[in-house]
Amino acid sequence: MTRDEVIAKWISVNEQLPKTGQRVLVSFIAPSGKRWTTCADYIAPKSILEADYMDEQYTDGGEYDEEKDCYWTTSGWYEFNYEPETNWRLGEKVTHWMPLPKAPEATEQPSEAAAQ
Repeated sequence: MTRDEVIAKWISVNEQLPKTGQRVLVSFIAPSGKRWTTCADYIAPKSILEADYMDEQYTDGGEYDEEKDCYWTTSGWYEFNYEPETNWRLGEKVTHWMPLPKAPEATEQPSEAAAQ
């Protein structure tokens, strides 16, 4: 495996977007002017029903499709939350993204210090 295969590269959103629902790292500039990185999902327009992605108490109303009589999740970037029904739409403009690395294989339990 080459070094370039091991090190993921940032991809401009102007060049390519991830697949809908693919969890990736994203980079954006906050209102303070600082660049931030977080884990997020990209949702393309009319690709995921709002009821399938968000709990109704956390929705923003979605995009109503009169022909299909359904609400689509509003397109955009959603910051990942361990409770999937509370994914929050990022208000900042994402400029770049990269795939997540593979998770390590769990072959041992963490030490007590690491578990705290």
